[in-house]
This record gives sequence, C-alpha cells and structure tokens, in this order.
Amino acid sequence: MSAVSKRIQLVLRVAVSVGLVLLLVSRLDTENMARFVRRADLLLVLITFVAVLVDRGLMAGRWVVLVEALDVRAPRLRILKIFFLSTFFGSFLPSGVGGEAVRALSFGKLTSRGVESVASVVMDRLLGLLSMLLAGLLSLSVFYHVYPHPALLGVVIASSLLVLAVLALSLSPRVHHWTLSWHSSPWVTQGVGALARYRNRMWVLVIVLGMSLVVQLLRILQAYLLSEAMGLGTDAIYFFCFIPPILIVTMLPVSIGGWGTANVAYVALFSQVGMDPEGAFVLSVLILALGVLGNLPGGLIYAWEGFAAAEPREKPGSSRA
Repeated sequence: MSAVSKRIQLVLRVAVSVGLVLLLVSRLDTENMARFVRRADLLLVLITFVAVLVDRGLMAGRWVVLVEALDVRAPRLRILKIFFLSTFFGSFLPSGVGGEAVRALSFGKLTSRGVESVASVVMDRLLGLLSMLLAGLLSLSVFYHVYPHPALLGVVIASSLLVLAVLALSLSPRVHHWTLSWHSSPWVTQGVGALARYRNRMWVLVIVLGMSLVVQLLRILQAYLLSEAMGLGTDAIYFFCFIPPILIVTMLPVSIGGWGTANVAYVALFSQVGMDPEGAFVLSVLILALGVLGNLPGGLIYAWEGFAAAEPREKPGSSRA
C-alpha cells in the first residue's frame, strides 16, 4: 500500500470518528449531558480507573505468556515496555491494527525475531476477540430475553464461529503442511513453526483465554460502574449483553481509537433499554477517555525513554529477565 493511500485512509478514519461524534452531539441535549457529568460520583469514577489499570496489566501479562511460549528470549521488562508503548500509540492510531503493528515491529526489532513477534501479536488478538465473543455468547445463553433485536444475536454467533474457524485453521497441521508445500520461504517456515509451537502448548492458549475473559468482565464492570456513578439506572444484565458487541464494533478499522463508532453503539443499544441517550453518550465518552488514561503509562515511558525502551541493549537471545 502506497504512502498516499495510507494517508487517505487515515484522513477518512479521522473524518469518520469526528463526524460521528459531532453528529451525535448535534442531535443530543448538551445541557443534559453536562448534568450527567456534574453529578458523577468521583469515587466510583476512580474505582473504574483502577479497574482499567488492572485490565491493562492482565493484557500485558497474557502477551508475555504468549511470547515466552515461543521460546523467544528477551527481558520481560523490555517486553512490558513495548506493550505499554503500543497501547499508548494505539489510542491515536486507526482501530483494529494500529497498536498491534507498533508492538510487532518494536518487538521484532528488539529480538530480531520478526515472524515470531507477529505470530504472538496475531494470537493475542485472536484470543482477545474470542474472549469478547464468548462473553457475548454467555450473556446470550443467560439473558436471551433482554436482547432488543435478534440481529445482535446473529452478529455475536456469526462472529464467534468466524473467529473459532480462523483460530482452528491457524493451528491446523494440515493447513501448516499445505502452506509449506505451497510456499517454503524462511518467513513462512518460521511462521508455521511458531503456530505449531502454540498447537503443542495448548495449555498456554487456555491460560491466555482465561486471562482474556477476566479482561472482558473488567470491561463490563467498568461500564456498569460509570453508569452507576452518573445514576443512569440501567440494570447490570444489559451491560453483559451489550458491552462485548460494542467492544467488537470499537475494534473495526474504520475509526481512530474507537471514537465515533463506540459512541454510536452505546447510544443505539442502551437507549433501547431505557437509558437516557445523553447519558449513554457521556458514558461512551468517559469509557473511551478512561481507556486513553489507562494507556498513559506507555506515554510516560515514551516521554522518558522514547523508542529506546524497545531497542536491544544486548545481543538478541542472550538472556531472559
């Protein structure tokens, strides 16, 4: 993809984010939105922020587990710095791949194991998506009657099957054999080898999936706590039903950091179950803003060390902290 095409895509994604936010603001009562902000319980907001930091820590930990499962030797502190740098820049890059690209490139530079770095990031993304969908399916099985529209159920089920299929194919020995017979370049061979190591260490994937499910529960808790902080009065079951699909919408590569798409999703879904539309919009803004604040550790690392935090200071593979 040319540099011009990338710039055009970036401009379009910024336009989508800004346009959707401005459209919502123009159709909602700004004074009512300000009222929700003024009455927010600051203690609950602080507790929510702590939950954001905990989920970032779990996300960092699960990536460390995935990296070490590939026998890639690198200092854990450096791995964590790369993760937090990627989350910081991911707040301002296109949704879907921005932060992951920063992480894969930085880790590949640190270890000279570019293929393995990409494999770990892809597996992290797949298991993260699967955990979102499993949380959605769990809510579907328990709270089926509260879904306002059957199309939402169809999206969750179809997405779950798609991610499971992609995960199964990525770990399939037959697919690996076919891939190597079709193209056996060093990069392809290394990539297949990395995925084969994951297949032979399924317990690693189970642990990471479990950590990811805890992250999704924390995301649901964050939205519910902020709703309670503003007195929106929406039952907790709706957060179990709506937050997983909203998170998936947020990850679509059509906006910057989920701004715009997530705001629309919050208003569209929660307003159908009695939440004040202005309250739903403010809730979405606070969730996204706290997410940016939760990524600030990466900003502090960048301010203090720059990208030197992700650069090798020793020969790759020489030690593991």
